[in-house]
Parts: sequence; C-alpha cells; structure tokens
Amino acid sequence: RQTPIVNSKINEIIVNPYWNAPVSIVRKDIIPLMRKDPNYLKDSHIRLFAPDGSEVDPMTVDWSTDDAEKYRFRQDPGAGNAMASVKINFPSPDGVYMHDTPQQSLFGKLMRFDSSGCVRVQNVRDLVTWILRDTPGWDRQHFEATIKTGENTPVQVTNPVPVHFLY
Repeated sequence: RQTPIVNSKINEIIVNPYWNAPVSIVRKDIIPLMRKDPNYLKDSHIRLFAPDGSEVDPMTVDWSTDDAEKYRFRQDPGAGNAMASVKINFPSPDGVYMHDTPQQSLFGKLMRFDSSGCVRVQNVRDLVTWILRDTPGWDRQHFEATIKTGENTPVQVTNPVPVHFLY
C-alpha cells in the first residue's frame, strides 16, 4: 500500500509499542498462516481480542471462515514485534505512523515495497533522541533504558516536530 501524503506534527513517541495488525494483513497473511500453523499467534506473541475487548483463545476460532476477520490481532511489545522498539505518532486521517523494524536488512534493498503504508525508519533511535530533545527526562540514556524494560511507554513530545510525506 502506498504511503499517503502527510502534513502533520509528531506529537507522541511510544517506546515498546503494541502492534495492532491492520485488516489487510490479517486477511492476506495472518489468517492463512493460522490455517497452516495453529500455534502461529502464540509463537508470534500475538493476542486475539473480540469486538467487546475480551481476549479470545485462538484455538477456539474457526480459521476457515471469514468470522476470524472480526477479531483484533495485537502483538505484544518485544524483540519480535513488527514495530520493534518504537512507534512515532502524528495525527493522520489514514492512520499511518513511522516506526522501527526488526527487519533492518530491508534498508539495504534498493527497492523497498514491503509496507502497509506506514514508514520504517533507519537509525530510529537517533531520530527519537532528537525529537525528544526538549522533552524533560527523555535523553538517550533514559530512552535506551526504557526500551530494555520491554514495557509499553507512551511519551508526549514537548515540542511537536513537523513531518511531511510528499511525492
């Protein structure tokens, strides 16, 4: 999916983010994987939630029907998380954001079309340190220590930073 044009301001950093799988990825990737390997969600630290917010045991779901799409698929923070250590938020009508990636090798490719519209950031820890430079208590050392805790930690940016995606 093409990244949309964006004119916004970065207003939040989430250290150790949860990843909520978009419906397109659930439909194209996760459901077919669950049909092949019923342990895929557990092995990937992805939890399943019903529309009412209650957690659902993936073993109770009939993965051969379209009913599986009604659930929310949320990956816990950690090393295997699709966004790795950080998510960079800004208001966006399309719900896009910038993030770290566990697939650092993608940055070595000339053609990088492995995305669902969001933007992977190389050297994201340097960028986040710069974004949080005016946010009290959030120097590089504290940021790195927070990553090591593995706990989901939202941080409001004191001075929101402009972000523009143009073509």
